[in-house]
Amino acid sequence: MIATVDTAAWLVGKSFDCAFDNFAPRLTVLSPTEMRVQATLGETNIDEVVKSAITDVRPGLVVVNWTEQNGNFVVQVQDHQNGVVHNYARMADGQVFCARGMLAPSAPV
Repeated sequence: MIATVDTAAWLVGKSFDCAFDNFAPRLTVLSPTEMRVQATLGETNIDEVVKSAITDVRPGLVVVNWTEQNGNFVVQVQDHQNGVVHNYARMADGQVFCARGMLAPSAPV
């Protein structure tokens, strides 16, 4: 039997910057099921609200997933205690983007 895990309500209303090599998205948790994704990648600016799922693994460690309007599917393991984020994405064109970065709280925009 699989136990149901509560969503990470403690993240609602908070923003976080995910610093990867050339890419630094800002994520703002609007509710347990919605998140704002903001990023600049080259000349492309992303600013959209997406449906998301957040699951607590242990205190300070969550798994988050969402699908962007362009079809990119993203899964992150966010370790808020240690300031580390692991990103796994299947891009709409079939490419895979996996990266480890730093996770830091930021002021909501």
